[in-house]
Amino acid sequence: MGRKRKLRKQMRKRHLEDETALVICVGKRCCGREESCALVEATREYAAETHSNVPVVTVGCLDVCKKGPIAATYPDIEFKKRVTAKRARKLIDNLENRRREQ
Repeated sequence: MGRKRKLRKQMRKRHLEDETALVICVGKRCCGREESCALVEATREYAAETHSNVPVVTVGCLDVCKKGPIAATYPDIEFKKRVTAKRARKLIDNLENRRREQ
């Protein structure tokens, strides 16, 4: 199964297929789970501080291993590799701006 198709399937399971979201992989292969979980926490805190309506969703492996932490924008599905907390904040801001424009 392709990466994008796999991500769409996971979002459908969570009933978020119509949402604009930032998806972060917390799989074990690409980087330490602690690093991914710390990124998720920092990103969720930032989203809460800025009153963003963009959910931060965690998923298992996105098959873009060895370049983690991995994040993907949803629904346009653009994979981002080696995501830092700073880059995740920018992604949240960009997704929030897109959401407001719609």
